[in-house]
Amino acid sequence: MPPTRGLADALSAEVTQAATAWLDLPMLAGIRAGDLDPAVFRHYLEQDYVYLRYYARIYSRLAAAATTEDELELFVRLAHGVVAVELDHHKRAAGPFGCDFDDVVPSAETREYLAFYESLAHDRAATLVAMLPCIQGYGVALAGLRDAAPGPYQDWIAIYSGGQYADMIQRHLTLVDGAELPEDRALEILARAVELERMFWNQLPAVVEAS
Repeated sequence: MPPTRGLADALSAEVTQAATAWLDLPMLAGIRAGDLDPAVFRHYLEQDYVYLRYYARIYSRLAAAATTEDELELFVRLAHGVVAVELDHHKRAAGPFGCDFDDVVPSAETREYLAFYESLAHDRAATLVAMLPCIQGYGVALAGLRDAAPGPYQDWIAIYSGGQYADMIQRHLTLVDGAELPEDRALEILARAVELERMFWNQLPAVVEAS
């Protein structure tokens, strides 16, 4: 009889399979080929800035609900990391693209994704599962861009495909394994989160949609 997989292993396999396919989405394929319309990446960075600010709030909620000192310290550190490190990376990556982070209007895809998180706000285990396609999927997708054509995306790719980010993924998977959630319910939540993450990667600014 094969060994029983933990919850994190089962969910991680689903995310890896999905995120590998995201490399064929127009934005990521364009980055890899070196022919992406800069307006598409500018729109993505602006929407991801909105998303990450909300993500910091998720970590803050998890910190408030932490049951151990170690978890409290971890979630506080992660919330601070999003605000102090990831958003700073975004601002630096935005340089060549003329992003305007002060007046971003959340897209339909962004609003739908954040509403999904909000619906799980009082369910710690479900929230941890819902976060996995973003955390792990980002790492899988950007690792697939390491051989992308030279361009202004290299620093962004390096941040999310490096060793420190891989460590963060493993820490999150450990938390998922400790989540008290039936596997069928976890897979249901994951499937919705995977679809929302794919939609987020695949969104286009209005100027490109209309052309």
